[in-house]
Amino acid sequence: MSGLTVSAPESTQESSYIPIRVLGKGAFGEAVLYRKTEDNSLVVWKEINLAPLTEKERRDAQNEIDILSMLNHPNVVMYYNHFLDVETLLIEMEYANGGTMYHKIANEKELLDETAVIWYFYQLVSAVIHIHEYGILHRDIKTLNIFLTKTHLIKLGDFGISKMLDSNSAMAQSYVGTPYYMSPELIRGDQYDQKSDIWACGCVLYELLTLKKTFDATNPLRLAAEIVSGDFDDVDKDFYSPAIISIVHLLLDKDPSKRPNAEEILAYPPFTGSGSEIEKKVSSLNTVVTRRKSAAIASVSDSVTVLPVVKAKSTEVYYWGGGKLTPQKLDIFREGKAALEVSAGLSQLAVVTVEKELYTWAHSHGGAPMVGQLGHGDTSSYRSPKKVTALEGQHVVQASCGDEFTVCITEEGDLYTFGSNYYGCLGCGDESTETVISPLLVDFFSSRPAELVSCGDAHVVVLTKNFEVFTWGCGEYGRLGLGSEDDHFSPQKVKMRHVIRSVRATPDGTFLLTRRGRVLACGSNEYNKLGFNNAAAGLRKRQVKISYDIPIKLNFSVVKPLSRHHIVSVAAGQNHSAVLDLYGYLITFGCNKYRQLGMSDYKKKNGVCVVGGVLTGHHCVQVSCGDGFTVVATADSQVYSFGCGDDGRLGMEVRDGPRSNCIAFPRAIFGALHHVSDISSKHWHTIIIAEKILHQKTIGYTAPKPETNEYADEVDSAFYTTSYDNEMSSAMVEATPVSINRPLDESSVPPWLQAELDAEFIPIHGTAAPVVNNKDYTSVSESPSSGVSSQSEIDSLRMRIEELESENRKLKELVDSQTTRIKQLEEHDS
Repeated sequence: MSGLTVSAPESTQESSYIPIRVLGKGAFGEAVLYRKTEDNSLVVWKEINLAPLTEKERRDAQNEIDILSMLNHPNVVMYYNHFLDVETLLIEMEYANGGTMYHKIANEKELLDETAVIWYFYQLVSAVIHIHEYGILHRDIKTLNIFLTKTHLIKLGDFGISKMLDSNSAMAQSYVGTPYYMSPELIRGDQYDQKSDIWACGCVLYELLTLKKTFDATNPLRLAAEIVSGDFDDVDKDFYSPAIISIVHLLLDKDPSKRPNAEEILAYPPFTGSGSEIEKKVSSLNTVVTRRKSAAIASVSDSVTVLPVVKAKSTEVYYWGGGKLTPQKLDIFREGKAALEVSAGLSQLAVVTVEKELYTWAHSHGGAPMVGQLGHGDTSSYRSPKKVTALEGQHVVQASCGDEFTVCITEEGDLYTFGSNYYGCLGCGDESTETVISPLLVDFFSSRPAELVSCGDAHVVVLTKNFEVFTWGCGEYGRLGLGSEDDHFSPQKVKMRHVIRSVRATPDGTFLLTRRGRVLACGSNEYNKLGFNNAAAGLRKRQVKISYDIPIKLNFSVVKPLSRHHIVSVAAGQNHSAVLDLYGYLITFGCNKYRQLGMSDYKKKNGVCVVGGVLTGHHCVQVSCGDGFTVVATADSQVYSFGCGDDGRLGMEVRDGPRSNCIAFPRAIFGALHHVSDISSKHWHTIIIAEKILHQKTIGYTAPKPETNEYADEVDSAFYTTSYDNEMSSAMVEATPVSINRPLDESSVPPWLQAELDAEFIPIHGTAAPVVNNKDYTSVSESPSSGVSSQSEIDSLRMRIEELESENRKLKELVDSQTTRIKQLEEHDS
């Protein structure tokens, strides 16, 4: 593959991959697990070093791609893409997270139940049927090439030495395969066909039934003699049925013509009764992979080329508070256990890893008892992170902690709860249940897959994949948004006219974030922590303030003081809240007793506050609020905290100021740190994920080959791509500015203008122009891009301008009427 021609793609976009760990190594390369950051999915890159390969071996590599690109079966390892990086071929495939059949059999201490054997073997034969339909001989079926998922799905892989035959009657002659699974005709050097794969399947079935090799010997010559003789030990007739034992003898018949083909195997009694049920279950367990395959196909475009960017990262988890005065690092969360999501509760912490596993542990301040909120099947207080083994096989993607309960969501949208059922927080609908110590599946969401979950002190809010909102638990102050203060022990649908994209439960309220950046809220508005209170100043020297104090909201309502901002993130503490807008500004509101609003004083704030000071010019990317304190992370790898410093809330020792336990302005905790990808604070706890890019490299892209049934002996022109390196030091990467441009749907309207139109910002005389990238744009002529692509867009913009002018006139009329009213009140007072 030397001397490749280079052609630049018409349009490119990057797709980021983060290496996790090496899964295995072979003669010509290795298999490496990667995390694809766009959807946090895990994929395997089979990396093959082409430099030392012969021309035939390179054709074999191409052969595997040709075969994988054709196959589409739930029991065959799914192919996604392939790339060429100089002399390294990278094949992107599905990740089977349960190891191999070889390791499963080796670790079994007792014989498998016959139902388990049928479950595994039915899937294997289904995969063989599929590849034989394409005229493909696998030629290396063995337990090491049969991969498992944690949900016990079979994935047949490693087609590196497979051979495509011109027809079902064609015969192959080359000597390949693994000795333990070679058929007698292969040993003798005779011609062979699909029946050789059937023999290998018989060897696998025998191992499933006996937990030992079908044929074994101390040297290859003796092994070959045993295979040709066809003599093997009997299967335990007292433990297994005669039907399954008879299939072993059929598949291991020395005469290939007497062996059944793959389709005929599934027609025998052990499989006929359970076949449809197995297929239905396999299809259900494989839905996530099917969606990813469809997304991968949809992403391929003739005009847009996706360049994979490999980013080597170090990922660390820190926590503080609850008596821990400075950040504590958790060494367990690295490599395959690197953290993806974090959550803090009253007395527990939770971490979801990149391999979709949930870890929980106790961090109780004052010795609060455990009631099962850790999900480990008991009420012990585990002081170190421990995997929730009851969720083994479930791909957990998010967890949220309440006061004495925990809720988590799987990749398939299933929702599990555990801990105290006080107020009905577990959502099981059973008022008699007090506590649950192991994860409990909430059946309600089986037909309504959950997307996001957030827990308050005693209630839960869930957003489904269909953008429906459900709440349950304590209804005091109207925090459920159902129009009353009633408690509910099962999920209740919230009537909604907006398209919701994010949910956030406060201790006694709930925030919803719409797709257009609006904030809706319900519950207790004490201290104005939901932001509903409004204040307007008089227009004369005598400042007459008209304030509107809203104590509670029983239904979700728009938080109007935030309407001029396009909000992208919401955080809620015990008595205050914070939001981030599209441009990275931090906006706070609520109680300011401990200076947790970041406004340099202890004064009560009637409205919302934009935090400046040391945050001026910084793009805030993460924010979290606890009991009297705020933590914020910026795009330039800084982490700040301010507010109450008791019990280590701020992650530092606080001894200055008139109130020695408080900090009024944001103060850096770590100095220069990593990029904070997730952060969670609750009561006095904070836990964060800190990432640092060590280096990154952009790899040339190869589009998937069109499906074909013809095997090409020569290297396909799809390999003719360019590859280039883009090594960056960590300092350079950290200094890279974060883009704030939002995607536009089939529109060439400049991002800054689109954001303003979405926010419905109405400029009036005396207000500041919007700031983008530290530059004021006061007119279209000064904008970064003032052109539009078509007359229709021009007309659309003009109509929008007319609408804004109309709204501006209405606003001016409102100001005039309020001014007149103020004059009348002043005259009446005088």
